[in-house]
Amino acid sequence: MEYERRNGVGRSRRKVNGYDDNVFGVPEGKTDVSHNDGVTNPILSLLTCTAAGVVFGIVVEKGRVFEPVMIREQMLFTKFVLCKMFVGAVTGSLICLSLLSILPLTSNQFMRARQQFICTLRNKSVLSSILGGSIMGAGMTFCGSCPGVVLSQLGAGVENAGMTLLGCFVGALLYGCVESLMTKMTKPSNPCKVYLLDQWTPTPYFMLALPFASMLGIVLFAMEHFVPWKTDLVVPNESILSVFAVRSWPPILSGFIVGMLQIPLVLCVQDTVGGSSAYCTVVSQILLTSRLQKLSPYLNKYRLGITNWWQVLYGCGAVFGAWLSSTSSASFGTVPGVSAGSAFVGGILLLFGARLASGCTSGHGVSGMGMLSLLSFAAAPSMFAGAIVTANVLKPMSFI
Repeated sequence: MEYERRNGVGRSRRKVNGYDDNVFGVPEGKTDVSHNDGVTNPILSLLTCTAAGVVFGIVVEKGRVFEPVMIREQMLFTKFVLCKMFVGAVTGSLICLSLLSILPLTSNQFMRARQQFICTLRNKSVLSSILGGSIMGAGMTFCGSCPGVVLSQLGAGVENAGMTLLGCFVGALLYGCVESLMTKMTKPSNPCKVYLLDQWTPTPYFMLALPFASMLGIVLFAMEHFVPWKTDLVVPNESILSVFAVRSWPPILSGFIVGMLQIPLVLCVQDTVGGSSAYCTVVSQILLTSRLQKLSPYLNKYRLGITNWWQVLYGCGAVFGAWLSSTSSASFGTVPGVSAGSAFVGGILLLFGARLASGCTSGHGVSGMGMLSLLSFAAAPSMFAGAIVTANVLKPMSFI
């Protein structure tokens, strides 16, 4: 019972069943710093989030997962950099979150981060998770990117990354305009009573997370054994260079570092790695008048507050980190992108799908699967399924 009190297992069930904002702590689309009473030093927290974003940008660039060809060829099963980095990130997330859940000094922050995550899934269903994930997956193939990865592409000077970013903003705006309709169409008839795997069993979180991480570790070992990471590189490393100046790092290592970013984010803002809601925060700034704000209550909820803006600073840090990494290896602007049209359309699909599912490869994949969220286990595979189907449909047409 003591573990359940710390871990939020028993308490989360009451919160989920009741849909009570006062019990949840913070509703989706947090709108005020005061709603996040766990943030005691907002300036320090935002600086930490920015630094975490810099690290994210560096490891995504070094892991080479930001190269559009890596994402597209992953969906055709000809390269496996994306899969290794993604599984490595989920593994790192599971291990780090388990440690946070066990340690007495961090268990409360972990519990609140889980509550924050559950808040984003209100009114979401298996249908919205699968449909949104599939739409986002199609966008991944079109633009060769993800909501978080596009920021690293921008920092590394990838061709037409700006068009993908613009498409992401349009996708966020489009979803904000039709959110009420999409929610009405996909909202479950009966509200979800259980959101987390350890609520469903019930078993302490770490007793499920650590064995899951071990299983993923075996998968990573097998993938690396049969397909060594260096064989997937477009440009081989120069062995004489230093660690930071080298062009590529092992994608498994890069992914694990992404998973480790859960630690500073949980401790500083009681939230987890994510990327797509930052676009809603930026787009919501156009809602300058009360009349405009009434046009999209969904976007209006993202306008203010540290709980919204930390992701924007995290994203800015990612752009800088990718720039820093690519310039250190003299590879800035050398990675080819996709066509402007594919980048723009893909960006729209990325953000529309991510917001429909209420998470992207970072939110549902790294954090959601790391949190053992049941809806994330539906959304994340749907993203890859949608991307794989789209890639295999477009390949014979010589579109990719």
